[in-house]
Amino acid sequence: MLRPLPFRPVVLTLALLPASLGGQTALPIGSTTQGTLAEGEARFVYAAKEAGFLTVVVRAQAGEDLSLAILDEEGQTLADGLSDSDVGGDVGAEQLVVVLPGAGSVQIRVRSFMDDRGGFHIGGSFLASKLVASPPDPDGRPSRATELSVGATHEASLDSDAGDVADWYRIKVEKAGVLTVLTRTDEEGDLRLEVYAEGAYEEPEDSSDQDMDGVMGNESLTIDVDAGEVVLIRVLGGFLRQDSVSYRISSGLIAG
Repeated sequence: MLRPLPFRPVVLTLALLPASLGGQTALPIGSTTQGTLAEGEARFVYAAKEAGFLTVVVRAQAGEDLSLAILDEEGQTLADGLSDSDVGGDVGAEQLVVVLPGAGSVQIRVRSFMDDRGGFHIGGSFLASKLVASPPDPDGRPSRATELSVGATHEASLDSDAGDVADWYRIKVEKAGVLTVLTRTDEEGDLRLEVYAEGAYEEPEDSSDQDMDGVMGNESLTIDVDAGEVVLIRVLGGFLRQDSVSYRISSGLIAG
């Protein structure tokens, strides 16, 4: 059950940030600062103390083509957390508003597609609000993924009203071959199935939202795997998200 990480408004000192986020620059709140791209990227962090809305604005200094991403502590892209919209037709102008459902830290990444080493201005604001507060999801992060054995079937559900918007699964493959992962539902409910390489959670390696046999919750992925490989699977609501949907997830391996 995926649940966005807890977050919070005030900027903490880097000494208080999680170790994985240490050494990055704190996002300025209520003001802007100058940033510099190194190998086409710059990273910032923000530590929130409560639920609310985080706004981030970026403007290039010399016409660099920029994109903006907001991620959780483990590198998952937050809902509505990607921007390459070129605000006002300016390729270096990006801005985002994301929901932070509780206390915790997020990563902000500014990128250039040309590996530029140019500069930009970045700033943020935070509007605390209990309107978007929700409890943390126990299996809403890759590090808390449910272990799923090859060949096993697991029953689960999503409940967006309760903040359970996705479920993570971890499958360790003992033999090389072709791994198939699928979901099935017996009720109305739209699902999306995604596969990630271990440690890389910003974008899926592949995804399925094909509504097999006309059933919106029936999805399937086929993955080439090596012996000992760990595959991370995420199940989340599809384009037509319902408040709650129950489903079954299973996998099978054809060795070879």
